[in-house]
Amino acid sequence: MLFILQDEIPNVAHIFIDDLPIKGPKSQYLDLAGKPETHPSNPGIRRFIWEHAVDVHRVMHRVRHSGATFSPTKTQICRPEVIMVGQKCMPEGRLPDDEKVAKILNWPILKTPQEARRFHGFVWHCPHLD
Repeated sequence: MLFILQDEIPNVAHIFIDDLPIKGPKSQYLDLAGKPETHPSNPGIRRFIWEHAVDVHRVMHRVRHSGATFSPTKTQICRPEVIMVGQKCMPEGRLPDDEKVAKILNWPILKTPQEARRFHGFVWHCPHLD
């Protein structure tokens, strides 16, 4: 997959094992009134949605023509927020998954060295908890 999508990495796509997140545009192209800019040839489509759809189409086309496939049950397209590898990915950036944060906040008081090691191992494998 790295070879197939080398031109898309890191600006459009990031590959992590068998996950292929496709970034959305960095901006929603909001005007001074906070309304998103629309596509010039079709005012019913917001520009940032159009740009993302073009990127998704291009990436899926490359993957398909390489002979690789997508899992229909795992595919999530044009979602404002997804949980991926323990992270909540959204337009504002990445945050830890709420469930992981809740586990840490509700962790029982540590009483033994084994419990401390277990907690440290859990936190160490939680991405972006700093």
